[in-house]
Amino acid sequence: MTSIRFKVWGCRGGRNSCGSSLGNATSCYSLAVDDELFVFDAGRGLVALAEEVVDGGAFAAARRLHLVITHAHMDHWEGLKDARWMWQRNNGIALHVLAPKEALDTIRQGHQPPAFVALEALALGTLASLVFTELHAGASVALPRATLEPVALHHYSGIAPNQRHLDALGCRLAIDTGPAVAYLCDHEPTPQTRAMEDAVLAASQLALVDANYPRIADHAFGHGSIEYAAELARAHPSTRVLATHLGPNLSDREIEDAHRRFGATTPNLAIAVEGCEERWDPSARCFARVG
Repeated sequence: MTSIRFKVWGCRGGRNSCGSSLGNATSCYSLAVDDELFVFDAGRGLVALAEEVVDGGAFAAARRLHLVITHAHMDHWEGLKDARWMWQRNNGIALHVLAPKEALDTIRQGHQPPAFVALEALALGTLASLVFTELHAGASVALPRATLEPVALHHYSGIAPNQRHLDALGCRLAIDTGPAVAYLCDHEPTPQTRAMEDAVLAASQLALVDANYPRIADHAFGHGSIEYAAELARAHPSTRVLATHLGPNLSDREIEDAHRRFGATTPNLAIAVEGCEERWDPSARCFARVG
């Protein structure tokens, strides 16, 4: 029987922190399907995931990794150079990085000398292979045992009229004869994006939704809120919704208070907590938190 499990490795937005019981590392989430490993974003949380893969941990069976990076902001790719598979000789891991062009160009530039060493150079003698694929909204990508469906997100930096909109892509990852996981980070909802959000969540059993702020009234800088995540969860009661990309300046208490305020009566909404794991129950056709 196929084993499918989802885990949160990093759920903070913007910067790494310390002292939180909910999460300190920037964005990284994994979906393991037997020995295939699908990863959403490469923030600092990727370092902990790589340790598990390379050092004989719970994910040691994975030898093919498919890493989806949503956009060019550094907090979504800063873990790439620190992942153990870039440093351990002949580890046999095949790494496939998928991202929009703007992100791929930024990642390459960020690792060029004199800033650092190109990823291709780090991969020599360590990885079995390193492949990059450019993603486009609406253009599905066939992967082993899955199909990746990219969708355009609303994400930007700066304040109007000096905003810089980013080429940011979320996705729906549909596992063959299994569940689908939606990833909508970083994303600021608007009335124009609601049709996309509803379509993606309606076709998914697990959804990660940007919740950088407590309230809808706080939405800014290309980010959503815990209140909006709760609204989506109520609209899609069959989809388990994890509120994530938690604000870098929010305390655990502020996050938990917002969850109680907006999601107390929404059983399919939860906060994405670093280290938490969700298991797919094929008989019940749903994800449930372990422990």
